[in-house]
Amino acid sequence: MLGEAAVWRPDKPTPTADQVLADPRYAMYLAGWPRHGDYGLVAERDGPLGAAWYRTYTEASHGYGFISEDVPELSIAVVVSRRHEGIGRRLLVDLITASIAHGYPALSLSVNGDNPARGLYESVGFVPVEKQGSSWTMVRHAAQSN
Repeated sequence: MLGEAAVWRPDKPTPTADQVLADPRYAMYLAGWPRHGDYGLVAERDGPLGAAWYRTYTEASHGYGFISEDVPELSIAVVVSRRHEGIGRRLLVDLITASIAHGYPALSLSVNGDNPARGLYESVGFVPVEKQGSSWTMVRHAAQSN
């Protein structure tokens, strides 16, 4: 699923799990799973359809959507053949609910400005806070409602 998240364009091949974990840009999102505070969900029906997870990072070692050490960064993916069926929205809403239950003040993410998933993120309350190249860092505060 990390490969699906890393390469969101349907016209590009999804890397294998080994390829993704060999790339330090992406491996950090799953290396050593589960660490304290990691949380994830998987949607399945005759195999994986999608997954969403979050983990916290440090100032010294963090992902692309890093906000602060007390705000987990989320990753989410749905297999290409099952996109636009509501799977991602359900995973995202359930992950937000879990992060609030676990006491996190917010969730963050990084999304390419051309990625259609940005609309999904905005629809559940994520707002852009910083642009880095072609990607946006977005945050959703726990205090707001859906």
